[in-house]
Amino acid sequence: MLSLSTVFCKAERAHFFNSSNRIAEYFTEGRPLLVRWKMEILIGLLISSLSLYCDFTDAECPVISPARLVVKYGDPASSNCSSDTPVEMGWESTQGGVGLTDKEVKILNWRVDSLTDWENNPKCFTDGGQCLKQLDITVYKLPDSVSISYRKYPDPMVEGHQYLLQCLVQNIAPIGRLRVTFYKVSATGEQTELDTRQKAKDNIKTPENGTYILHFTPGRDDDGAQLLCSAMLDLGPEGPQPPAVVESNRLNTNVHYKPQITMSPGCFSMTITEGNTLSLNCSANGNPAPSYNWLLPQATMEERSVVTITNIAKSHSGDYTCIAINPLGNSTCTVNVEVTDAECLVVSPARLVVKHGDPASSNCSSDIPVEMGWEAFQGGVGLTDKEVKILNWRVDSLTDWKIKPSCFTDGGQCEKQLDITVYKLPDSVSISYRKYPDPMVEGHQYLLQCLVQNIAPIGRLRVTFYKVSATGEQTELDTRQKAKDNIKTPENGTYTLDFTPGRDDAGAQLLCSAMLDLGPEGPQPPPVMESNRLNINVHYKPQITRSPGCFSMRITEGDTLSLACSANVDYLPIIAGLASVVILLVISCFIYSSYYKHTRMSH
Repeated sequence: MLSLSTVFCKAERAHFFNSSNRIAEYFTEGRPLLVRWKMEILIGLLISSLSLYCDFTDAECPVISPARLVVKYGDPASSNCSSDTPVEMGWESTQGGVGLTDKEVKILNWRVDSLTDWENNPKCFTDGGQCLKQLDITVYKLPDSVSISYRKYPDPMVEGHQYLLQCLVQNIAPIGRLRVTFYKVSATGEQTELDTRQKAKDNIKTPENGTYILHFTPGRDDDGAQLLCSAMLDLGPEGPQPPAVVESNRLNTNVHYKPQITMSPGCFSMTITEGNTLSLNCSANGNPAPSYNWLLPQATMEERSVVTITNIAKSHSGDYTCIAINPLGNSTCTVNVEVTDAECLVVSPARLVVKHGDPASSNCSSDIPVEMGWEAFQGGVGLTDKEVKILNWRVDSLTDWKIKPSCFTDGGQCEKQLDITVYKLPDSVSISYRKYPDPMVEGHQYLLQCLVQNIAPIGRLRVTFYKVSATGEQTELDTRQKAKDNIKTPENGTYTLDFTPGRDDAGAQLLCSAMLDLGPEGPQPPPVMESNRLNINVHYKPQITRSPGCFSMRITEGDTLSLACSANVDYLPIIAGLASVVILLVISCFIYSSYYKHTRMSH
């Protein structure tokens, strides 16, 4: 059954309005005049509403496909206009227009071989102009050129000043879809985006020129870099993918900046021995290249980057100030120089670490020739007959534990001692219990002792206790060291550790190691000697391991109940269990004996 609106919509629009009076007469026949007028007005409004409803819902307008085109200026373009039912239709366009067809069709093509109208808006229409559809078309053109320049040419730029860059994009359309990006390319080739500009001119379709500006403040790191801009025409998903990009020329940057001293190790203090040569080199970064001046302690000025003083004296002590200058400013750096008295003798190496019985050697030297000698229990050298600048001390087999070789000059005015350490590795390293516990009991404390025999110097000895699990994993327990730096001859050392075993230690091993750490002049890595290994036998009370443990259960009458109990156990629980059984038997016998005697006496 058709609704009233459906019936009306199937009729002619003109018929709606011509029939309104007759419909009103039908519904108001025989009624008063005022009622008839009101009904005519209401029915008229109803028919108008239905007419509008039909216009918006049932009118069969054509469909344009594709509905949007992005076409490069001068390229061909094409789109179809189609309808679900055959109608007479045409294309209204400044290029490629098609008049109304003579017969009804379901599809009509619009096409141009070279689109040159920037503001062309092709429209598909049907007979009578009841329906009109417009093709959304964008005609674009890539720029003739893209160029970058300064608004006011600065040659050179100055660090910290602001300059105006401008990017000119010529003859591009549509300019509202243009995005201009400024870039900086460092001297190493690294490109950095500075900023992006875009103008809101979506209503302008014809080609235009665009000028885009950027404020740029250079730093000294920008010297030698390049500046450029790029123009990207972003026309959406229907446009070229990726969007077309045109780059500008590149501007070379020449940045001037004041000097910055790069002297290594920088502004510092130093000590130099009298008679040596002092050389200070001042260097700085600056553009243009700086000139250098040195202000010396004697208030004299030297115009050069390197200052050199040979055979320096104590009078040359003081501040040496470098000044780097260019037209943009200056930078200073001060080096404090202290000239000390020349040492009469120098022993090299100044410290020796020698294994007992090995050879040893050291040199004694002087800046100027002098008569010198070596005083030592082994390898001593008497005062030389003539002045020399160097004298060697040497022994083929060092056996004196407390030796202190000393180099001296004629008259004993100067003397330098050689710091020497004679060492010996231990004869043996052993570990044991202070009181032998076999077996150990979980939670009890036992005293371990590590004996290191015949080692020197014992003050440099470090003893470490270790535990090795049954799986081979080694754990450090503790480290011991005795402060006996004054003892140089071989000694024995005993080191103790309190150890409390747990059940997890059953089957593990204990050991200790002796490491002789003699510093950077000694053997590297420091020598280490390990002890024997003690096997651990730990007794502990049972711990039930039944799975799933203590629990409740139900069983049907007549079934078989089987429960198994298992536990981690060692010998001690077995002995304790046997003892408990014996005690219970003794108590039972005692009770039975008492009962028997009481029964007989009662009879």
